[in-house]
Amino acid sequence: AHRPSSLHLDHMASDAAFSAPAAIFPAPLLLATQASTGLPRAPVLTGLERCTGGAQPWLSSAAAASSAVLLVASRRNRAGRGDLRRRLPHSAAAAAAGVAVAVLDERDDLKVLAEQMPCQVGNFRVKSVVVRPTPALPDGRRGLCALVVSDEEDDDLEECRVLWFPPPGTAAQQAISQLQDSFGVLGVWPAAWVAAECVLKLCLEAKEEGRPPLRILEIGCGSGLPSLCALATGASVVATDLEELPLALLKAAAISQDLPGQLETLRVDALSAVGSGFGRAYCPSETQQFDVIVCSDCLYKVDVAQAIGKILARALSKHPGTKLVVTDAYRRGRDAFLDTLTIDLGLLHSGSLPGFESVAVPPWAVDEARDPFNGSATEEVGLLRLR
Repeated sequence: AHRPSSLHLDHMASDAAFSAPAAIFPAPLLLATQASTGLPRAPVLTGLERCTGGAQPWLSSAAAASSAVLLVASRRNRAGRGDLRRRLPHSAAAAAAGVAVAVLDERDDLKVLAEQMPCQVGNFRVKSVVVRPTPALPDGRRGLCALVVSDEEDDDLEECRVLWFPPPGTAAQQAISQLQDSFGVLGVWPAAWVAAECVLKLCLEAKEEGRPPLRILEIGCGSGLPSLCALATGASVVATDLEELPLALLKAAAISQDLPGQLETLRVDALSAVGSGFGRAYCPSETQQFDVIVCSDCLYKVDVAQAIGKILARALSKHPGTKLVVTDAYRRGRDAFLDTLTIDLGLLHSGSLPGFESVAVPPWAVDEARDPFNGSATEEVGLLRLR
């Protein structure tokens, strides 16, 4: 059974006698209790494992929540921290318990969603990266799953970490050894979180204004989180990638969740798409018009970054109203991409050069938006601005 993710609490500010280990108590409950009592944002709840000796690893009722809040206050009081019971009325505990039950309901929904997802696509073991995006998805949909290659057994819906150096014999190592470009199937890359949020906002805005569903092109989709967010709003999506496996993962995720949008997938080699002569590949943007073109975390190779710059410049030249959502986690091809885009758009002497603006990774990104290359947490990425 899945359990809630651990909430790591900081140590108390001055006296180090009290320190909070990884707590199982839900974060919203902690915040609700602090807000209702006026207590400072220092750790108050240490989690049910600390309070009850590990006998109750997860809340099952409002009664358990309210009694746990008061029990923690009592324990803090015995530790010489002041009589918190006098500052924590039963009404506050009851309100906090209601929040906890709501969190339980949401986690149950996400657990059910994850259990409906496939555990294998083709010859590869896969796992679900379960997210709860904001803005909220339409039609009451409370979560969304992307599929990535991994044979890890996840005990925690919010800890979906796949590192670039997997153990031998794992599904991730199999993908690295068999695919020409395995980057896209190993996880949700840091810049994809920002791209997904931008796409979701654009799609919901069109929906709220009564406009037709947007047509979205995602170049180098990988696990396709931006495409999945668009599909959840009813948008029409064309997703491309160099490899077949990421496209298969995206299709399996969309079908398993019965997303209302229309999805078309296509293998496209960006380098071939900007080539010349017989047999070159074509990017869909050369023959079709899209409302939004998305490209997230694809600038890790200089030649590929230059090719993407050419593809996007061609698309904008044909259809100037197209919106670009390009995000980058400070990869080595960023400058080559910007140079190519600037030159091909004829902006070199315009005084208005494209650039990347640092944007915070959205709070709904799982596992601190860890980079599959090295496992490091990511706080911000670059979002393209056509100044």
